[in-house]
Amino acid sequence: MKRFFAVAAISSVCLISGCSTDSLPGYLKPYRPDVHQGNVVTSEMLESLHEGMTKNQVIFLLGTPTLISSFHKNEWDYIYYLNPRIGETQIRKLQVYFDDDGRVESFKADKMPDETDADLMILGERARESSIKRNEDMKKEKEAAADSSAQAQPVIQEQDSSVSSTDKEAQ
Repeated sequence: MKRFFAVAAISSVCLISGCSTDSLPGYLKPYRPDVHQGNVVTSEMLESLHEGMTKNQVIFLLGTPTLISSFHKNEWDYIYYLNPRIGETQIRKLQVYFDDDGRVESFKADKMPDETDADLMILGERARESSIKRNEDMKKEKEAAADSSAQAQPVIQEQDSSVSSTDKEAQ
């Protein structure tokens, strides 16, 4: 009977400790995907945002705002939340203020990532290699296009010398 209680006690301790995954090595932990919420706003998008834009232009540029307060109708908030499976949680905010005519009066923003960094945040580290390769291919294509246009000789078109005799007489 003592043996049964000892086995039961050890089993229950093992089962209860199995609920916590902090003590497990990384390869035994369950998979947890990255959590993305909100609007991804890049530094290029932020550079395009300027005072005087209408609300529709802002929506076209940045998308629908994450938050429009009922109490502050002239303030839109664009919030991006990223909780990666490895690393620290990131929160980026952009606040756009409109005047009474519905045009951008001012805005303030956290530091935003550029297009490549934003893509890597969303797609993960596996996309880094393909993104780097794609950027290198695009640079090579641009260089090749620039080289071919520099080597191309301009073609001078000769004017049509077959003017009719009636045209010469008229002059």
